[in-house]
Amino acid sequence: MAVKVNVPHLHPIFVHFPQALFPVAFAALSIYLLTGVREFETGGFVAALFGALAAPVTTATGFFDWWNRYQAYLTSVFKIKITGSFVLMALAVPAVLLRAFHPDLAVLPLAGLGWAYFGLLAACTATCVVLGHYGGKLVFH
Repeated sequence: MAVKVNVPHLHPIFVHFPQALFPVAFAALSIYLLTGVREFETGGFVAALFGALAAPVTTATGFFDWWNRYQAYLTSVFKIKITGSFVLMALAVPAVLLRAFHPDLAVLPLAGLGWAYFGLLAACTATCVVLGHYGGKLVFH
């Protein structure tokens, strides 16, 4: 008999942070590229930073939920979500570090590192869309 630990639904609470912050970071950077208003670029970086900090916590709560509520049953949905979680962190950390160590990488017109940063944030956003889609499959089956 599987042992269930009675705890609040932590994963549904934490998942909203990276799911929201990475698309906001990408949108803010995009608005900066269109308008040249530097505050959008800075805001995008802050959003990406907090998204990167939240992603490991979200992943940990996801593993806990998977183990506790789904008895660690490994379906294709969980394989995608587990892989996607690590892909998101693997994209987020370089994006944040790149911007932290090269604060002027987004100076207009965008050059090599700026486009790499843009691409990393776009990939983080796309990964969040995939993770959200498959999370929705679990919730709204």
